[in-house]
Amino acid sequence: MNFPNIGNRPKDYELIFKHLPMGIIYLDRDFTILNINPYFLEKFGVTLDNVRGRRCYELRAEILGEGKKRLKPCCGCKVPEAIETRDVLTFVNEVTPGFMAEITIVPVKNERGDVSGVIELVQDITQSLKADRELRDSKEKYKSVVDNIGIGVSLINPDMEIIAMNKQMYKWFPNIDVSKRPACFQAFNNPPRKNICSYCPTCKTLQDGQVHESVTETPFGNEIRNYRIISSPILNSEGKPTAAIEMVEDITESKKAKEKIQEYQNNLEELVKKRTKRLSVMNRELKNEITDRKEAEEALKISSNKTKIFAYCVSHDLKSPAIAIYGLTRLLNKHYEDVLDERGKNYCQQIMKSSEQIAALVEMINVYISTKEISQKIESIKLAELLFMIREEFADPLNIRQIKWTEPEYLPEIKADRIAILRVLRNFVDNALKYSGSDLSEIGIGYREDDEYHILSVSDDGIGLTEEESKNIFELFKRQTTSSGIVGSGLGLAIVREIAEQHKGKVWSEPGSKKGITFNLSISKDL
Repeated sequence: MNFPNIGNRPKDYELIFKHLPMGIIYLDRDFTILNINPYFLEKFGVTLDNVRGRRCYELRAEILGEGKKRLKPCCGCKVPEAIETRDVLTFVNEVTPGFMAEITIVPVKNERGDVSGVIELVQDITQSLKADRELRDSKEKYKSVVDNIGIGVSLINPDMEIIAMNKQMYKWFPNIDVSKRPACFQAFNNPPRKNICSYCPTCKTLQDGQVHESVTETPFGNEIRNYRIISSPILNSEGKPTAAIEMVEDITESKKAKEKIQEYQNNLEELVKKRTKRLSVMNRELKNEITDRKEAEEALKISSNKTKIFAYCVSHDLKSPAIAIYGLTRLLNKHYEDVLDERGKNYCQQIMKSSEQIAALVEMINVYISTKEISQKIESIKLAELLFMIREEFADPLNIRQIKWTEPEYLPEIKADRIAILRVLRNFVDNALKYSGSDLSEIGIGYREDDEYHILSVSDDGIGLTEEESKNIFELFKRQTTSSGIVGSGLGLAIVREIAEQHKGKVWSEPGSKKGITFNLSISKDL
């Protein structure tokens, strides 16, 4: 085996060499491998015949796949130092990536006392280093948990001195300096106590080594704070307490709450009696109110029916004379044209126009009443088709006045009452044509949606409305200054508002960025 002269019983040393659970490598002064024990051979997956006679750093380069790049001793190699100083050297080094070892280099001397080589003893400490790191990490995690736990933690020695506290304790008692080892009964009380607290569980734990618990009454200025303390012992090898860990929870507010609950419970029976009596009175009043409300609803229903009948009768009675007046006036103007002067003819025209307005107003009143009364027919409608119908209906005035019409490229299919939505769009477009003035050049249709509503809009670049005029435009019979001289009933936007409410939405107006106005209608997606 080519061992150096290391004693009188080389076979014993050879046995140790073979079976010692650590790496042993024998090198001469030139780093040539003279021998390696089986542990090392197995560790690197080589045979003795393949490595004997080769330099150790060349073998390491081969194991790492570096080929012939490494032609000199490894960085940090202590062999030259051991040969020069003849001292035994011990150090920690990474032999191969992930293989950490404690290496001891023992110089080997010949008969003349010169160093002829070295023996390296390599102890694998990879797992122990990993365990040390995990232990350090564990300590840091434990410290972090203790510091950030929601309760206070303090360490008390047998002299009742504070030797450590976590962050929560420092929040409660920021002025305590544990380096000065203050007595707990003095530091934790304001004003400080002269003696150990009578209820102190820590004192009992330090005496008998058992876990104790109590609730404190700690003076803190002008108030008393209540802390629940659980004290656990730290025992030495003989089972005697050397310190105590206090786990502290501030229960002041919960204690006050419990006292209030107890007080409330004590008076609960009387309170229940009072409440029961009061509820009985309220129940009787509620029954009376329900009866009164039913009577009022029935009266309102009767009144509403009478109002509808009256409205229909008035509408009918107004419409017939209005039509008759229009017809008679037209005949008068036709048959007596030669007799009537210009003033008379103008009078006839004004009478016919007024009778037309009366008929239109009656028709709009009927529409408003029917809108409120007729149930909706909710169906899937294609908005693009509705807009096509509206655009065709107003094609003549749009072309004559050269008004630009814009609408989105895509419009979805929604659920709504087809006739009602047509009426809304027709009203918006008609209003834009009637009331936007001679400068009107564009009418734009818009669509957007959110999680709850489809939102249709009609915008124009006309004269618009003032903020004051916009306030009540959806009320009955409201007409603005822009409608002066233009035929209208003042019911159109009121009908639109009624339709919006029936579709679980609303209608509103917005001024344009520069001029004009935008009318918006929201339609619920839940119809």
